[in-house]
Amino acid sequence: MFQDNEEFGFELILNHRRMSGFKMIESKESNYKTMALFFAVSIVLVILYLGLYVVGIVQSVETASSGLIDRSLILNLLLLTIAVYGTLILYGKLQGRDIGLVTRKLPLAAVIGLITWILVQIAEAAISQIGTGSVELNGQWSTESLSIIGLLIGMLFGTALYEEIGFRGFFLIQFRIKLKDSFENRYLQVAVALLLSQALFTVLHVPWRVFNDGWTMVVVQELLFSVFLNGIIYGLLYLRTENLFFVMMVHALGNAPTSLVSPIVQPSNLLLLMAIIWAVIWPKLRRWEGNNTILSEVVDSTRK
Repeated sequence: MFQDNEEFGFELILNHRRMSGFKMIESKESNYKTMALFFAVSIVLVILYLGLYVVGIVQSVETASSGLIDRSLILNLLLLTIAVYGTLILYGKLQGRDIGLVTRKLPLAAVIGLITWILVQIAEAAISQIGTGSVELNGQWSTESLSIIGLLIGMLFGTALYEEIGFRGFFLIQFRIKLKDSFENRYLQVAVALLLSQALFTVLHVPWRVFNDGWTMVVVQELLFSVFLNGIIYGLLYLRTENLFFVMMVHALGNAPTSLVSPIVQPSNLLLLMAIIWAVIWPKLRRWEGNNTILSEVVDSTRK
């Protein structure tokens, strides 16, 4: 997760969004029972995962795959299968589009995500050249390549996928829908929805953080100034771009930057800056989101 510059990102996106207004992202309204069940199941699965970790099952899988199967992938596959699919899709009767999974938006998100990663690598190389007079390749690729790739896979298809679906695609939008009759001001609707949804996002991280480091002020600060604030930023990115796949990629690369050169500046900070820039100009890119007729036909066929 991003460690620095959160306040800058939050303020810039929010101020720009105030000028252009918030559009309500379409979704079927869920009930509070489904929302509570989803969160409860998620917490139970995290605690179950900690039990598997204590007895060494998680580490055994990770070691046997030489790091290609990252521990985060194991946890989040459980969460995606049972919490997302079982609770939201089967029990809650929601469809993919109701939790942000609009397939026609994927191609643009993939292209912009790749361009963003490339630009971050170029920026890192330029900063290194200016700062040190040379550019050195990241030595981890020669010794830990499988672990680096495994971490990225775990983030893309595990952590980022589950957390963005659950806390931006589902909770954020559901809270905003439910608050529309309580607050006439749409900015207040968004602010409260963001605070509520990302408070739950933060609580989900408590068991693992406490398990690793105990309940200390350092852990509390990390939860408040890293997890919670990152959740706010990801939420604002989703509201701005209306493309959950892009937010997933930003989230995944923020957790697993996969730098090709030895970084001087933390890659996640550069990635955050790029994401903010894309968020500002994203409306100009939206006309390409619906141009993939093949994907659109596939999506339409699944709804019949």
